[in-house]
Amino acid sequence: MRDRTHTILPLIIALSAALFAIDLFMPLGIAVGVLYAGIVTLAAASSHPRLPFLTAIASTPLIIAGAALGPQHASIPVWVGVSNRMFSLLIVWISAVLLQQRQQAELQLREAKDELEGRVEARTKELADVNRSLMQEISGHVQTEGFLRNSEQALATSRQELRDLAARLLTVQEEERRRISRDLHDDINQRLAMLVVQAESLEANLPASAVGCSKELRSIQDRLTELSDDVRHLAYQFHPSILDDLGLSVALQRLVDECAVRSNLAISFEVTAPPKAIPQTVSTCLYRIAQECLSNIMKHAHASQAKVSLASTAEGITLTVQDDGVGFDTQQVVDNPRGLGLVSMAERVRLVHGTVTIDSIPQQGTRLSIHVPHAEVSV
Repeated sequence: MRDRTHTILPLIIALSAALFAIDLFMPLGIAVGVLYAGIVTLAAASSHPRLPFLTAIASTPLIIAGAALGPQHASIPVWVGVSNRMFSLLIVWISAVLLQQRQQAELQLREAKDELEGRVEARTKELADVNRSLMQEISGHVQTEGFLRNSEQALATSRQELRDLAARLLTVQEEERRRISRDLHDDINQRLAMLVVQAESLEANLPASAVGCSKELRSIQDRLTELSDDVRHLAYQFHPSILDDLGLSVALQRLVDECAVRSNLAISFEVTAPPKAIPQTVSTCLYRIAQECLSNIMKHAHASQAKVSLASTAEGITLTVQDDGVGFDTQQVVDNPRGLGLVSMAERVRLVHGTVTIDSIPQQGTRLSIHVPHAEVSV
């Protein structure tokens, strides 16, 4: 741009000098001064914003001097020459003003363009930074989501493993209880029965004079009989053989009767459409839950009445245990289910694909219902 100014400026000077020289030889009436407007226009090609205006200033005295020093033709009136010079000055200055305004407008436009480009560049950089931050944040979220998904999968796997372990523990526990019950009933209880028979035989063979020994043997027989009853009851508590032999309904009736004898409760048992065939896993589950519920009622409910119901429908088997005791807040039990054996109950029911429903209001009793669908039971 500066090189172009250095090139144009000498050309303006040379043209102005040439035009002034021509003007000196031209009559006053010839409008040579208008050509100075071309020199002003040429000055606009320079990068210097004030060069057209300066060229117009320099051209003004040249136009006036040319009019004063140039020859006058007799056939051309003076007023025509003066008018031509005035018109020339007007054209030169109009051109200078318009060209300067144009250059100023171009300069302002160029500055506005530069400012806009600067703003666009700054905004682009800002958007790029924001985009980079968003990409980093999204990447972090994706990684976090992946970690969470892996953690959820690991947690789900751990829960399933815990449930499988709990299922195996419950199965092993029932098998061990059944084995201990069988050993107590078939082995230890039979030995106690043999001791009672031997004591009776010894008592029968004692002479009539051995009254003291006879009383002592009778006392031993009574204690052996009492011990045999305790062993039989303990074997029944471990695993009631009646559950395997006579079915769930009879086992529940026996359980209700025993609980009623051992407590001051009025416990009733009701069977609606007794189930014909129940898988062992289901009958054991329902019996243990009923046993746990009645134990809780006797220990904690302070109830006067309780009822155990067993019903079989086309959809499944339903066991219901209810009482008129003090009840409890079910929300607290949901938040902290460790008490009342609810964890083991829920786990037992889950193993047979059943559902547990607990309805309880403080001071208004409790109702627990277990439903096991037929279609979900693995026989």
